[in-house]
Amino acid sequence: MKTALLVIDVQKFFINQSTKDIPRKIASFIRRNNFVNVYFFKFVNSKESNWYKAGWRRMMNKEETDIVPELQLFSNNENTFTKSAFSVFRVKNFVEIIKKKNITKLLICGLDTHACIYTTTLEAYERGYMVNVISDLCGASHGKKYHSFALKSLLKNLGNQILISTKDLSK
Repeated sequence: MKTALLVIDVQKFFINQSTKDIPRKIASFIRRNNFVNVYFFKFVNSKESNWYKAGWRRMMNKEETDIVPELQLFSNNENTFTKSAFSVFRVKNFVEIIKKKNITKLLICGLDTHACIYTTTLEAYERGYMVNVISDLCGASHGKKYHSFALKSLLKNLGNQILISTKDLSK
């Protein structure tokens, strides 16, 4: 079984008091593990998006959309994708790339647990992937209660096996 680590939306805009430790933890996790397949996703807003039409003008410049410095050394043109939706499965060619590599298991981490992590996890599950959310490598820029609520919702919807921690992976 081939596994991929999906690092979702760990971008400058989403880093605040609630999420400030997540980039360092993810970088440390990547260094400790020998992942062949690591993919980074970054959300970028555009004038065509529903967010823009609703009046939200954030995530439209590099100062906000860049992947955080702690993770930039792992990210490159080959493994980094731009998205304009919650789910990474909306990224053009992503599904084809992981199918071509025979990836069947997805480990998911990043931001925001209650939005892009949650939506990507549900879609991965529905598409038949073995999927786990690494709960201690996720967070919510809106605060810990949003993170906790999303984790509880994932447990309720997908069962106890959906959430793991970095400790579970080091056994």
